Amino acid sequence: MLANPITWPNGARCAVAITFDMDSDSILYSDHADRASTMIGTASWLRYDQVAVPRILKLYQKHDIKQTFFIPGWTAERYAGIVREIVAEGHEVALHGYYHEKPNTLKPEIEKYWFEKSVDAISTVTGRKPVGFRAPSYRFSKHTLGYLLDAGLLYDSSLMSDDNPYLLADKGSGRTLVELPTDWSRDDWPQYTNNSELGYRMPIKSPRAAMEVFISEFDAAWAHGGMWVAVWHPFVSGRLARLMAVDEMLDYMKSKGGVWFATLEDIARHAREQIDQGHYAPMIDSVPFHDA
Repeated sequence: MLANPITWPNGARCAVAITFDMDSDSILYSDHADRASTMIGTASWLRYDQVAVPRILKLYQKHDIKQTFFIPGWTAERYAGIVREIVAEGHEVALHGYYHEKPNTLKPEIEKYWFEKSVDAISTVTGRKPVGFRAPSYRFSKHTLGYLLDAGLLYDSSLMSDDNPYLLADKGSGRTLVELPTDWSRDDWPQYTNNSELGYRMPIKSPRAAMEVFISEFDAAWAHGGMWVAVWHPFVSGRLARLMAVDEMLDYMKSKGGVWFATLEDIARHAREQIDQGHYAPMIDSVPFHDA
């Protein structure tokens, strides 16, 4: 069903990346700066990352996999110990704004300022310049691609125009960036989040119900040689019952065989290599999509 499947390393049938957006309480300071200090209950919900991330790292150790964490710069500076633990375990840390600000709500110069500040913050805390980006809340702007290219980034993982890796092309310069798409069906937010103070009113699903959605998407990727990129949050999917279900899901994926568990950096480098060698001709999406 995939018109143009990519060949994965070592004969794998599909690529899998369970990415975590470690937002923590940066969300409060981007969207509710005037009252963030008084939102103690909601902040405690978001700060569960301090419990969840070490638990997730232990799960990744058990399954011997390396994955990607997207972290706002503000969060990395305030929870530097956790971020360095992620790096020490061999996982990738990528960009996710500074305050979890939404790029398409900002003036271009303001977006650029926060983007550059986030690059500096992540580079300082991790000791390595990041190569990937995910726009907070998927809010990619018509200027975002240019900033990513100017910074020399390898990939983005904010958009949803295909099932497998494709290229984003800047209309002005023709430069390209690897896009590693995901979809709301692989996001834990619609499955689990409910917070009256932030206005999230989704009914909370059981881990079994959520896994039915996630695993059905994985089964399709496995059957057709695709890519499965999850967008989860430690304070959401790192809760006990939910992470137990993730453990079982990983066992199931591994039992299928032919699954390449990889960081998004590794997937993007493989995709770019396949493209440059003429082995893969992906879709190319020019940004912005329309001039109006």
